[in-house]
Formats: sequence, structure tokens, C-alpha cells
Amino acid sequence: MRAFLFALTWTSATLLSLQALHAQVVPTTPTKFTKRNVGNMTDSGGSANIGLSPNTTQPKPTVREISYIALSDARQWTSTDGKALIGKLIAFEQSEQILPSAQTTSNTTTPVLPARPTLIRQGNVRLLVQQKAFELPLDRLSQPDRDFIQNLDAAIAKKAAAPKP
Repeated sequence: MRAFLFALTWTSATLLSLQALHAQVVPTTPTKFTKRNVGNMTDSGGSANIGLSPNTTQPKPTVREISYIALSDARQWTSTDGKALIGKLIAFEQSEQILPSAQTTSNTTTPVLPARPTLIRQGNVRLLVQQKAFELPLDRLSQPDRDFIQNLDAAIAKKAAAPKP
């Protein structure tokens, strides 16, 4: 009798494990698999209209051109903690133009240069490093670099103050 009960329980356990192998998989997020409509799509077999008509014109892309006023050639700048970077000293003024993408830069007007470009503003200077402008405090630069900038600023001020012929 014991052998029969053992065989019966073993068979029912085997059947239960086989049923578990063939059970239906239910996703943990059932809403993930539902159909969603896009725009004005219909489920009744109509045409899909997602808000674009064939006559709609797309806006033409534009190009934003920024011109910087370089006040020095590219040189190595050293910070007070000894780190070095190569860049150009640029003025705080810049010229910005929005152009249609078909227009080339040769058709544009040249930017108007200020009589006295701003070299130091609120204790900061601007450097152009790899075509990107960075603003950094003047006191973070080494003493020779600060002297170079202050001498250049004095020369620009002197030239701007000189009488025009």
C-alpha cells in the first residue's frame, strides 16, 4: 500500500511539474503589449493619418554663425595650479548671424568690430579652445599670463583713446 501511495504521489508531482512547464506566460506589465493609436489612426481599416499632409512644407534649416574677435594668436595658457591649455584670447563681444542653410558665409556682411573690445569683464577673460569659448577668472591664470593680458588691455585702451586723424 505504501508503494502504491508513493507511486501515486510521485506521479501527481510529476504531472504538476509538467503542467508548470506548459503554463501560459503572463507578462509582468500587461499594458506593454496593448495596441496604441498614433495620431488619427483608426482600427476600422481606414487610412492612417498621423497629422502630416503631403502638402505640408517643412521649415528650412538655418545655420547660426558666431564670429569671435581674437585678440591674440593661439598660445599656451597656464593656470595657477600648473595645468596648461592652448587657446586664443577673445573679446567678450561677438557677432551672431542666423543664415538659411543654402546661403554661404561669403554672402554675409562682415561683423562690425567695436572701437574698444572688452578684454576683462568682472575679473574674467574669455579663451577660445578647440572652437569653443570658455570664460575663466583672471586670477586663475599664472602671473606671466595675467601680465600679458593686462599689457594687452592697456595697449587697446591707449589706442582707443588716441585721437583719430
